[in-house]
Amino acid sequence: MKHLVFDGVTTVFIDLDDTLWWFSANSLEALRHTYEHFGVARFEPDFDKFEEIYETRNSALWHEYHHGRVERDFLMVERYRHVLQQVGFDGDCTATGSAMNAYYLDVLAEQPLVVPGAKSLLEALHKHGYQVNVLSNGFAGVQQRKLRSGGLDHLIDHVVLSDDCGITKPLPGIFDYAQQVSGATADEVVMIGDDPDTDIAGSHAAGWRTIYFNFKNRPAIEGTVTVEVSSLAEIEKML
Repeated sequence: MKHLVFDGVTTVFIDLDDTLWWFSANSLEALRHTYEHFGVARFEPDFDKFEEIYETRNSALWHEYHHGRVERDFLMVERYRHVLQQVGFDGDCTATGSAMNAYYLDVLAEQPLVVPGAKSLLEALHKHGYQVNVLSNGFAGVQQRKLRSGGLDHLIDHVVLSDDCGITKPLPGIFDYAQQVSGATADEVVMIGDDPDTDIAGSHAAGWRTIYFNFKNRPAIEGTVTVEVSSLAEIEKML
């Protein structure tokens, strides 16, 4: 029997990174390639330490970016500029950081791993007649390539990005824009995502139903979740 979360729903929006496409694993692989390609081991021979410095700064920058407090271009350069500075790089940290970011994004977009159950869920949603869209704060060009690399692109009707409208999740404008693209009203939409702030709290504030894909075991923001699952297969059983 269909779960109430889908009652009256015509349109499903799904976050891309770590909801469909396995960002965590793919990013680690791309980061290792970047570390090796730019010879960072000369300054920091421990890749795990390099990754830790990068991830700490990158996570903080993404939080600021999500809430409109830093610009996209600053984030992309700063995350690598910072790590180079921290490991004692003896060249131009800003210029090299920019080159590292471009290389990383190129390698990242070619990685093929998807979250277990992603393809099956998308196929099931289409079989049941839903319009299926991606809603992501990721960068234009890169996100589309990720979908192709993961073999998911043919299962997505619209890719709606913060780059398209200049507004990031969880800010209200991106959800309004997404509704315009889909042609759906708020009560016809459900959002599936792994981030309790950007995906779930943001879409809840827009009047959407929410499915929190909590496979990282992070607490939800109280009052924002319609349904919580730990695997995509659970969602498929609700259709």
